[in-house]
Amino acid sequence: MAGAQPGVHALKLQPPAVSPTLRNGSNFIKWDEDLSTVTPVTLFVDPHGLYLYWTDQNKETELLDLTHVKDVRTGRSTKTAKEAKLRELLDVGNLVGRLENRMVTVVTASDIVNVNQIIFIASQEDEAKVWCEELFCLSSNLLSHNLNRDHSLLKATRSHDLFRFFFSFSIVRLFSSDRKRVETALENCRLPYGNLMCIQSMHSRLQFI
Repeated sequence: MAGAQPGVHALKLQPPAVSPTLRNGSNFIKWDEDLSTVTPVTLFVDPHGLYLYWTDQNKETELLDLTHVKDVRTGRSTKTAKEAKLRELLDVGNLVGRLENRMVTVVTASDIVNVNQIIFIASQEDEAKVWCEELFCLSSNLLSHNLNRDHSLLKATRSHDLFRFFFSFSIVRLFSSDRKRVETALENCRLPYGNLMCIQSMHSRLQFI
């Protein structure tokens, strides 16, 4: 058509924004499908939306790069326990709502063949829905998958800080029979030592950078 102007579609990409709910953490039950075991954990996302990590009652912590997450599911699309005994185990406590609607399945994959599912169960359906929606937004954020130089450095620094925090806890647990000497050695190496200092160190670094 004469005089027609070409269409221009501009989309301004937004950096990942992590809500206080994800930063402060929520209590979940982690279901290990292979071992048929359940573990109470506290689930967190770092303030920059780079990593998902969870800590159990023994302070054992696991870390997951959110760019490796391909999907986050809840409701009918989740994998549920078929055995009656296992369903009863997952439904323990003061839990509200259907089991399927309280499940958050995090799907990770390094390629189209090696797919892994990490399953968490929330205490309420609304909580599972919030985590599912926000984790999917963070993991599918285009800026997270195409980092510039500054954010690549930030991600490497964040990984290092989290590693130092988890490493200190692991060392103390490994040599728990002589905890005081271990904490002194960590202090001399300028690593976080003691539960309170480790927690303060991690949170101060996460908020500062």
